[in-house]
Amino acid sequence: MMAKSPGFAAIAIGSLALGIGVNTAIFTAAQHMLLDRLQVPHPEQLRLFRWTQPSHGVVEDLWGWWDDGPWGASSTSFSYPVYEQVRRENRVLADLFAFKPYGRMTATIGGQAEPVGAEMVSGNYYSTLEVRPQLGRGIQESDDGAEGSGPVVVISDEFWGKRFGHSQDVIGKTILVNSTPMAIVGVNPPGFTGAYSAQDRPDIYLPFSMQLIVAPQNLDSDAHHSLLVNRKLWWVLMMGRVKPGVSEAAASASLNVQLSAAVRATMAVKDDGRLPRLILDDGSRGQNPNAEGLTKPVYVLMGLAGLVLLLACANLANLLLARAEARQREMSVRMALGAGRGRILRQMMTESLLLSLIGGLAGLLLAWAVRNAIPRLLSHSWDQPAFAARLSWPILLFAAAVSVLTGLIFGLAPAWHAVRVQVSSGLKDSGQTVTHRRRGLAGKAIVVIQVALSMLLVIGAGLFVQTLVRLGQSPLGFRSHNLLLFSVQPPETQYPGEASVPLLQQIETKIAAVPGVESATLTRVPLVSGNVSNLTFVAEGQQYKREERPSVLANLVGRNFLCDIRDSDTHRTRLQCGRYTNFAPGCCGE
Repeated sequence: MMAKSPGFAAIAIGSLALGIGVNTAIFTAAQHMLLDRLQVPHPEQLRLFRWTQPSHGVVEDLWGWWDDGPWGASSTSFSYPVYEQVRRENRVLADLFAFKPYGRMTATIGGQAEPVGAEMVSGNYYSTLEVRPQLGRGIQESDDGAEGSGPVVVISDEFWGKRFGHSQDVIGKTILVNSTPMAIVGVNPPGFTGAYSAQDRPDIYLPFSMQLIVAPQNLDSDAHHSLLVNRKLWWVLMMGRVKPGVSEAAASASLNVQLSAAVRATMAVKDDGRLPRLILDDGSRGQNPNAEGLTKPVYVLMGLAGLVLLLACANLANLLLARAEARQREMSVRMALGAGRGRILRQMMTESLLLSLIGGLAGLLLAWAVRNAIPRLLSHSWDQPAFAARLSWPILLFAAAVSVLTGLIFGLAPAWHAVRVQVSSGLKDSGQTVTHRRRGLAGKAIVVIQVALSMLLVIGAGLFVQTLVRLGQSPLGFRSHNLLLFSVQPPETQYPGEASVPLLQQIETKIAAVPGVESATLTRVPLVSGNVSNLTFVAEGQQYKREERPSVLANLVGRNFLCDIRDSDTHRTRLQCGRYTNFAPGCCGE
């Protein structure tokens, strides 16, 4: 029957393929961002530690996520001494561990260096998560002892295949991590993403004991660049596994007492100091940074995709109604030859289901083709996609369910019309014209719905495109054309403190001399990166008042920075360079 009406079949299948494909692609992204859980046994038992404190609380220095709302600050970062004491005093959780996504490090294998994503973990990380590496062993308590006692790494399954070809003798091999020799002791199971996120997959995991040697941070000279003894900086994340029989309220109350004691023991707290209050969040998805700020946009996208599917279904229903009207004589002949109304109903529903299933299959192919479009749109140009979308069994079942329900629900009305055909009137030449007006009301109503939905979607799409155009034309205050951003991180072991400044200046000079490069400059916080850095700021002649928390957003830049990013406004450029002549004298010369 579809071969006899190829135009009808193509339009119906194409409409459903578009509606089901868009919904499947959006649902795939939504599942990964909002629903995916950590690939560990019993993720529902995990609890992520978070704290809140009123304004001007005792915690000042942070490295990690925070939310500075109207009722105070909130963060998931803790100091390492606080973590150690809370873990020692813990009596309500099965155990708790610490971890920290450390960003990129340099791994050198066989003389070839490349950037890798790294995560530092405590010695009980693998045992508390109940994760067993597919090869070798995980990081153990003995690896996370004294500073420098654990020169070992566990690599991801993806990194194992990319750099070692899934070789079984990878265990025991030595690689250089930030120029430090480290032995590979294990390979994580496929799908394991760590505790921070269900999407991001670090390449290497190393114990906290190697922080000072592998990745020292020049944040506090009194701590000798070791963050493990830094009492002021809150930077590690804590997670625990609930103990059977202990209620959430009892665990939270007990841990709050322990946190307050740990803060007083590790920090200078005045009598009126405002201590942080601990909150136990669901840790089954980690901190899930990709979902922050994207929950509402994802729901909006899912709503719009639902409208597209509804429009496609309305199109299918109208096509089936029109086809049923055209086949009234055929149905009358079938009934006259002895076909029962049940047989006619089954035939019409079978045709409708076949159309919807073929449309669903085409929609799956479309969703597979565009599955990584949304992750790429959510990614920064200087980073990997936010996550790798994949069509899992829940997504396939979702597409199959949508296809079947579409065929059943929107094929029911045409099938009912076909069943109600009167044999005597249907065989007459005037049979169709007599009932045309009455039976055409349903089709007209569906057309009204289609036009309304189409107008809604077109207006929404027009507003969205207009917003994108205006954003693209918004002045950024600097020349964004032909701008190339990249990062250079000299290892602290070879270039400690100010020793990296001459190296960076040499790199800047050599890059500026490359043919085709107009200019080059240095900056600590990259442009349009979404990152910020702040410093304590007290005007000359004023006293530092801790309760006022005097700080400013700051950036460390090269001497040509203000010249290289100048915009097309000559007057504004001259004003900037005139104020900051210490950066580059004469940079505003004609």
